Amino acid sequence: MPMLSLKDAYGNAKALYEQGSYRAAVHASGVLYKQLPHHPPVVALYVGALLRFQHYDEGVRIAKRSLRHITHKGHRISIIGQLSDGLTQAGQLDDAIELIRKEFETQPDNLSLGGSYTHLLVLNGQHDIAIEFIDEMRSRGVEGLSMASVFGRAVLRSDRQDEAIEWIEKLLDEADPTDSRRHQAYNTLGHLYDRVKQYDKAMEAFEKSNAMIEPDYVDARSALIVETVKSVWTPEKFVGLERPEPSGPRPVFIVGMPRSGTTLTEQIIDAHPKGFGAGELGLIAELFRDLSGSKMNLYETGPDEYDPEQLAEVARIYREETAAMAGDSSVQVIVDKAPMNYHYLGMIAAAFPDAKIIHCQRDPRDNCLSCFFQLLNAGHAYSFDLENCGRYYRHYRAIINHYTGLLASDPVNIPIFENVYEDMVANQEQRTRDLLDFIGLNFDPACLAFHTTGRVAITLSNDQVRQPIYKSSTKRYERYAKHIGPLVDALGDVIEDGH
Repeated sequence: MPMLSLKDAYGNAKALYEQGSYRAAVHASGVLYKQLPHHPPVVALYVGALLRFQHYDEGVRIAKRSLRHITHKGHRISIIGQLSDGLTQAGQLDDAIELIRKEFETQPDNLSLGGSYTHLLVLNGQHDIAIEFIDEMRSRGVEGLSMASVFGRAVLRSDRQDEAIEWIEKLLDEADPTDSRRHQAYNTLGHLYDRVKQYDKAMEAFEKSNAMIEPDYVDARSALIVETVKSVWTPEKFVGLERPEPSGPRPVFIVGMPRSGTTLTEQIIDAHPKGFGAGELGLIAELFRDLSGSKMNLYETGPDEYDPEQLAEVARIYREETAAMAGDSSVQVIVDKAPMNYHYLGMIAAAFPDAKIIHCQRDPRDNCLSCFFQLLNAGHAYSFDLENCGRYYRHYRAIINHYTGLLASDPVNIPIFENVYEDMVANQEQRTRDLLDFIGLNFDPACLAFHTTGRVAITLSNDQVRQPIYKSSTKRYERYAKHIGPLVDALGDVIEDGH
């Protein structure tokens, strides 16, 4: 077989990265990096793959080393962006802020750097410093949509909301209709209007934001997954299955829809001295792809078709990778908070007989509306349209209902803890005790004060988990009742069935 050219090798590595095959992307881009250790695109790709594979220390080390040799301002910003991501995900947010601040001193009019700096400050809860910095930039005549969006997020809980609304609306009126930054600006505007209780204007802003995305959601694809899971993943397929022996900390998987309380649940467990929250790992999805014999429909390969040695290898890789992330031999449970792992509960049950599953859920109207209001990535194509949100939610419920029966069956016997958001809000201490008891940890008061740990959640929920549990996000759909007809129709009897 002829060797790939460097251009083709780069394209192959980038394709692996973009499809979420991060283990393979690390290998492919690592080979390139050895040949071109000072080529910025190769460095950026390799560092990005390392970070997505949770190899933060190595990614940070390589990014720092490469900056010594890069003087081109654009290339420096690219690598610095990856480096700040790595530092942030490694829990070194203060270092990331300082990195951007120093680079900004050399490029004081660079809006991209200014936006990154203020974004990190807001992520770190330093809203006042972010606001002061933006005010200073504006006094020099330096402003833009991205900066206005960060300002809007920073003042959400202050008395400057009206000022932020006026500024963002002014810049939107002046913006080029093709400016992609309008997507985030309209989204921020929606949250500001929601905060000041102007719900009609809030919905209009959210709709304009989402209208800028062309969703590629295919409902038939979701329906096919449901039917395949129901027909292939059955208790009979687990009879006689040789499952790997458990070893090391217990794996705990938090699953559900995005915006259903998964980050909150992870932070509660992570606050426990014997618990570790590994974040949203893509590792299970990647290992599931490796086990599947079909590339067209991954769910067609059932547990009875798994090679026992391959299944054991998958379990070993996952346990070793997550234990290395925890880096603490005293940890007893490791939490994987990738909500979409609900698709793979059958494979999880096959590979990890000691696993505990926590299913997070909330009122389907609130859940879907929250997805519609957030800047979810393109992988959540359903989230940009309320009717699609409802359709997707129905498919999600069908899969969860099927797996709940499967995991409760005698051949599988893996329990699921139903963690209802509204119940957690109503009685935090009791639900926290129940949750910890389920995963085998004693109650610790630190879990009630999860918001004071100082840990940064690198998700859209970061601002919420820095606050105590609050009730304002329950029954939020009532404020938007006249706008959510398509969502309610698509949800149908899922609403009547409740959780």
